[in-house]
Amino acid sequence: MADQARRKRPTIVDVAHLAGVSHTTVSFVINAVPNAGISAETRARVREAIERLDYHPHAGARSMGRRSSRTIGIAIPDDANPHYHEIVSGAEAHAAAQGYGVLATSTHFDAARELRCFLWLKQQQIDGLILIPSTGTPLEAELRSARDQGYPIVLLGASAGAADLVLAEASGGERQVLGHLAGLGHRRIGYIYGVADQEVFGGRLAACLAAQRDLGLPVVDRWIRRCGPTVEDGYRTAQAFLADCPPGDRPTALVVVNDWLAAAVVAVLTEARVRIPDMISVAAFDNTVHARYTVVPQLTSLDYEAHRMGELAAQLLIDRLADPQRPPAQLVTRAQLVTRGSTGPAPAID
Repeated sequence: MADQARRKRPTIVDVAHLAGVSHTTVSFVINAVPNAGISAETRARVREAIERLDYHPHAGARSMGRRSSRTIGIAIPDDANPHYHEIVSGAEAHAAAQGYGVLATSTHFDAARELRCFLWLKQQQIDGLILIPSTGTPLEAELRSARDQGYPIVLLGASAGAADLVLAEASGGERQVLGHLAGLGHRRIGYIYGVADQEVFGGRLAACLAAQRDLGLPVVDRWIRRCGPTVEDGYRTAQAFLADCPPGDRPTALVVVNDWLAAAVVAVLTEARVRIPDMISVAAFDNTVHARYTVVPQLTSLDYEAHRMGELAAQLLIDRLADPQRPPAQLVTRAQLVTRGSTGPAPAID
């Protein structure tokens, strides 16, 4: 039944039938063959049929006479964030072991760039796509359509119905972070939360606040600052946070959405001579090279096994290519808090 419900990918024959022409005529229009004797009206009718059916000729098959590129694509939101580099590295390692190459691209939190990845997939410039979505709603219809047509897609870090998924351990990681801070005596906890879409990607903050309430710690709205996903966003938001919250009216710990923004937060605190962790502790997520080597003091950060996430995503995608009819699968990586010098006992508040 599931196979019957799946809408098959449109073919050149479908286009020809809808346009009322031969498939040779469709091919001539697609390839802009000169002197083919095709009227402007017929060309317009063929193009309309192509658009209505959402037909995409296979670029690889046209140019190379084959239907497989032995290449998978991976689209990440931000090529500056080392967390995503680790995911790509994991995907490349598994793909190479299976004889596949990887084409990586950054969507820069832009819906048009994400949609372009589906075009590459439909044109068969890549055999399958690993996508870390960042724009939410604009992507949903295209994702649903591509999946219904059987295009191999693995989502990483976000759920969208019946699809192959790789997810981080739900809520357990956030509870580790809040439990660690509570164990150090922190009751005044703030947040710098920078993501592309606060409504769509607010899950980590919601999980943190739920854990905070479960621990009996008060949630103070003015200590929760939301911003965009770039390091510049984090830097400006941390500056505004300090300006708005004078000493004595600040949290004793800040939880930052990821190491990338945490590096900016630490820079602002250091410039303002707010000592870490003596005056304020900082905890983050992803456990990237920034946490280990470039931020001073070294960051306490939650490790979601980014390299493993990439490996699992490539595994799911290549398994899907080998068996297109298998049921959707979901794989989960574990979360483990790595404590370092950026967190310490809560200071006494006058």
